[in-house]
Amino acid sequence: MRFIRGRWRETSIVVKLMIAFVLVILPLYGISIMITQVSSKQMQTEVEKAHESKLYFYHNHLQFELERMSALVTEFSFDEPMSTLSTRAAIMSRYEVTSSLNNIHNKLGQIMVTSPYINDVVYYVPALDKRVSAVDGIRDAEDSEWQNLLATMGNLNGELSHSNNDLYFLKSNPYNMNPEEPPNFILGIRLSAEELKHRLQQLSETGESEITLSFGEQHNVVISSSEQSVSVKPIQAVSPEATESMQVTKFQSGPYLFYSLHDKAHSFTLTASIPQYVLSAPLKQYNIWLWMVTFMSVVIIIIFSLSIYRSIHQPLSVLMRGFRMAEQGETSIEIPTSRRDEFGYLYSRFNYMIERLHILIDENYVARIRSSEAELKHLQSQIQPHFLYNSLFSIKQMAEVENVELIQEFTDYLGQYFRYMSRDSHSEVSLGAEVDHALVYASIQKIRFGPRIQLKLEDLDARYRVISVPRVMIQPIVENVFEHALAKRSQGGILQVSYEQNQDNLSIRIEDDGDQLSDDTLNFLQSAFEETERGHRNEEITGLMNVNQRLRIKFGPAFGLTAQRSELGGLCIVVNIPWKGE
Repeated sequence: MRFIRGRWRETSIVVKLMIAFVLVILPLYGISIMITQVSSKQMQTEVEKAHESKLYFYHNHLQFELERMSALVTEFSFDEPMSTLSTRAAIMSRYEVTSSLNNIHNKLGQIMVTSPYINDVVYYVPALDKRVSAVDGIRDAEDSEWQNLLATMGNLNGELSHSNNDLYFLKSNPYNMNPEEPPNFILGIRLSAEELKHRLQQLSETGESEITLSFGEQHNVVISSSEQSVSVKPIQAVSPEATESMQVTKFQSGPYLFYSLHDKAHSFTLTASIPQYVLSAPLKQYNIWLWMVTFMSVVIIIIFSLSIYRSIHQPLSVLMRGFRMAEQGETSIEIPTSRRDEFGYLYSRFNYMIERLHILIDENYVARIRSSEAELKHLQSQIQPHFLYNSLFSIKQMAEVENVELIQEFTDYLGQYFRYMSRDSHSEVSLGAEVDHALVYASIQKIRFGPRIQLKLEDLDARYRVISVPRVMIQPIVENVFEHALAKRSQGGILQVSYEQNQDNLSIRIEDDGDQLSDDTLNFLQSAFEETERGHRNEEITGLMNVNQRLRIKFGPAFGLTAQRSELGGLCIVVNIPWKGE
């Protein structure tokens, strides 16, 4: 968690804005997806309910009509003229029989007009070999006609019967299980298949569905709203026992979804087949809207990203690049701007800051150079009398032993030393001259200390001698070695000067084998070199601090002095200066 929090703090503000924007968009997009899914499911459910409602409506309508026709057949089967004609015909005159038949024909016509689903009403009197029809009138009938009807009575496992591709409501009096024995009469209502088909077509006009009406447990008679032949396989998949509760049964077969409703009382089944694409059409429409929302979200994110990139990221990057260049010391940077927004103000303030920084750097640089020169002169004024006294004392000792050659050598070194130290016209000299001066000083000290010390001086490569460095740079370090590491040594003192070239840097290593250097002193000295600007009041390292400060002013904060423990056991002062070889 801390790692994530730390990474978040280090993340660019532009990335944070983008993440925040995406976090705002994602819940809205998620809500849109949820609304789309819920709405599409609700729409699909409503479509399914609409088809179920149509089935229920037509079922109730058809059930009402069939019950009414069944009641009419039952009612008129007990009608006195119809039920007694067969038994009274033997005592009736021809005229009376004809009058009774005409009266029955009129009643059949009354029954026929009671429902649009009645195609014809027929009345058979086997004893008279007569058939009365509401459509065809009165005619003679052969025995095969009423025998066929009587044989099919109830063959659809209900009140309906199927005979010669027609549906009938049939009643016979008396009811006889033997079709060979003639009844007194047979009354039947023939249903209109055309009207049933027409009503199914009216229902199927909306919703792109196909409705099928089948009669019988085995779907013996099938009437469809389609003009094409209907396959009974999907319809036969409906189990009548599964629909005894008058509930719509749903099942799928191929690319169609079927809704089926079975009426056991009248042994008919209503089945609506709906193509899957009709039910999935709302879902597809909502999916289109979802893709449009997705596309618009992506477009908005891209536009917002580009806007953030151009209005915030680019100008912020320019400003950050300017600060980085300023951190690296490139203070000549200037951000051109014609903006009038907040970044325009920041740019102008940045340019003003750089301008002021130039002024402060110049003032600070001049002040530090003057301070260093003043300190250098102060050190020279202190060193010269002290060093002169020690030198005169050494000459006196050599004169007492009449060592004329050594006095000559010593005074020659002493003259070179004071001639170099007394030149105030140049603040910078070549590295070769500065090393020669330090070696002159080391030679003077070698004569003074005699065999107690040993000098290991590496020759300076000619390539390095031309490097321009601040004057009196190495000699104070050599002096520090003699004063703090070798002055109290009775024997075995070593001063070593060597050179190392590393890429674009030249390191001058001044080492001794002193045994008084502690780790605390070494750490203090290194910290003092790294924090030159703060200043230190320790007079013992004033000369070293002055050298370090002048080197940094000359070459930059990456150069100067560093302190480390020498392989000889004492202190190693490393002078780092830039050098670019050919």
